[in-house]
Amino acid sequence: MSDFQNQILSGRGGLKNLLSKVPGFKGYIENEDRRTADKLLREAIADRYGELWQRLTAIQSDFVNQGKIEFLDDLESVSDKLKTFVDRTRHATYGYSSFFSAIKIDQAKLDQLYDYDNALLDGVDKLSGALDALEFAGDDGAIIESIRNINGIARDSVQAISRRKDVITGGIDEATPESIRNINTIEPGEPGENAEPDSIRNIN
Repeated sequence: MSDFQNQILSGRGGLKNLLSKVPGFKGYIENEDRRTADKLLREAIADRYGELWQRLTAIQSDFVNQGKIEFLDDLESVSDKLKTFVDRTRHATYGYSSFFSAIKIDQAKLDQLYDYDNALLDGVDKLSGALDALEFAGDDGAIIESIRNINGIARDSVQAISRRKDVITGGIDEATPESIRNINTIEPGEPGENAEPDSIRNIN
């Protein structure tokens, strides 16, 4: 039995959580089709964030209809950031990375990769909650706070998918990347640190 199959049976690390979150993932892992398994994971993440991006665009339309035009530039910037994340996740190409073809698995890097995937999937609920807060914000201050929060989640997601790629291509070798912690610690209603874009920081 291979190392990869042993990990499946033991439910080690973040892999066990992914098996329950992504339908069909287990089959590709058991067949050791790592490249297809990675694509399935990325598509699952992109699909879920893509649905939330569509929800954000609907909220933008509502703001137009309600005459809240002073927030549209900031919402557009955040929307672009979230769409960038979805596109990068869905269409990521890693060439013929040895990560997918190696006979001996680098367990630390594999665990790190699954940490990113779990954090991103967990981030779906956080982003959904942040969109709830924006949709039902009762005053300008609450709207600004919600936009900051959504922006922080989108920014950290973009960083995480870039660093996830680095794990696969050998760009980094860190046990607990900061971008994983960021996604896990941002809560609905809590503005992301160093929120972008600049115009959001200036709405005070």
